[in-house]
Amino acid sequence: MSLGNAGPGMQHSLAKTAEWRDVNIATFRNEIVPRDRPAILRGLVKDWPAVREGSQSPQALCNYISTFDLGHPVQTAVGPPAIKGRLFYRDDMRGFNYERVVEPFHTSLERILAHMDDADPPAIYAGAISTADGFPGFSRENNLELVDKSVVARIWAGNAVTAPTHYDMSDNIACVVSGHRRFTFFPPEQLPNLYVGPLDFTPAGQPTSMVKLAEPDLQRYPRFAQALAAAETAELEPGDAVFTPNLWWHNVESLDPFNILVNYWWYDSQRGPGSPFAALIYGIYSINQLSAKRREAWRKIFDHYVFQTNGEPAAHLAPEHRGMLGNMTSQLASYIKEWLLKTLQRP
Repeated sequence: MSLGNAGPGMQHSLAKTAEWRDVNIATFRNEIVPRDRPAILRGLVKDWPAVREGSQSPQALCNYISTFDLGHPVQTAVGPPAIKGRLFYRDDMRGFNYERVVEPFHTSLERILAHMDDADPPAIYAGAISTADGFPGFSRENNLELVDKSVVARIWAGNAVTAPTHYDMSDNIACVVSGHRRFTFFPPEQLPNLYVGPLDFTPAGQPTSMVKLAEPDLQRYPRFAQALAAAETAELEPGDAVFTPNLWWHNVESLDPFNILVNYWWYDSQRGPGSPFAALIYGIYSINQLSAKRREAWRKIFDHYVFQTNGEPAAHLAPEHRGMLGNMTSQLASYIKEWLLKTLQRP
């Protein structure tokens, strides 16, 4: 059965994401990040000049942003009014329900402003533009002290669009400059209940749930009810921010006719030098077609060596004889990378 137009009511029934106020670097690094759960950071960027300009009007904020804009081209997603802001696959799954237009960012902003009063506007979304490359000086005036100076700030603009449920490989702080946003979070272990689409053909780069959060069809996707039971939601207004740990699934709704967000992605290098997603894909390539008995045997091998469910797998070896199982130095990482490249090049 379908739940019908269940969006707003359903949101009220979900657990609320934990809130923090007056967050400083110490609190963020020592208390929030170790929880490995989403966290609302209320008022974190309320004093940004960009937020103040946005409180005046969308046009005032656009004028402010234009003072930093070098005019570099960006990609804008533009979808017809019929998709109701949900940027997703076409019904036949052979493409997406929007087009990508290359244009200067100020043209994207003008496109959004031109449709603000429309009763049924097209979906418009331009994002992931590095402020360092496209808007030098913006981050000096609108600075986030919680992240390392090397972390790139990216700016996003759109109208009332929805980024369907996906995860990121990096940790993320998203700061609301203008408009209101609703994040709905699902823990990583809910993957089996999210009915994820293709891994290599995605609307926005990361695998995406096929379930429409606002109208979940529980006849087609029955286990999604379990995902909803584990979900939580965050309602954000201008000046607020939200921390999303990597691998947490999140659905993001921009709720107003004009929305600006700045986000910061980073990946803690202590979590490993390689790409876990690439390892997943190679695992699919090399293991999926084995017999069930052999897949189970390899699962136990992975548990032992990768997930270390039995403890340190090389504890019985002297450090100088542990090879690939040794401490992950830059030299060892390079050696493993070279070994993998040679392996992948074999017929």
